[in-house]
Amino acid sequence: MIIKSIQIKDADISIAFQKPSITGSTDVLTLKSKDDPRPELLQAFSNLQSIVKKNFEFLDKFQIPFLVNTFRFKCDAYDKYIVDKVSVEGTIGDEGTHNSFKFKTDWLSVEYADATFSISVQDLIDECVTFIMGRRAQGNLFVDED
Repeated sequence: MIIKSIQIKDADISIAFQKPSITGSTDVLTLKSKDDPRPELLQAFSNLQSIVKKNFEFLDKFQIPFLVNTFRFKCDAYDKYIVDKVSVEGTIGDEGTHNSFKFKTDWLSVEYADATFSISVQDLIDECVTFIMGRRAQGNLFVDED
């Protein structure tokens, strides 16, 4: 299973993923849910906001509040499990008013020299797989420990 994108917006979660089908082709599926995710999913999602700060330093320099609500992943051409690019969508707003604008980036390169970032990408992907497999907020609900 390859995670293509994750969106968390207004307590709605949407995870797009692809997997091989029985016929030999590849299916792209989207899971949409209003279930509360595990806190680990939300933490892994928020950890990736650092890519926005790294690519748009003025946000941090001028302390401009922003909210990321979508990450899309593009895998390496040679290894379909290594994410080498991400695309980000979100909003930038003024805390004093209700003024805000949406932003969407092109594909941003993932630098694996920064181990913290690559670990954060993998953590988010792992949490998405856990969510898809049915372990949303309940952790061990579907695990038979006998």
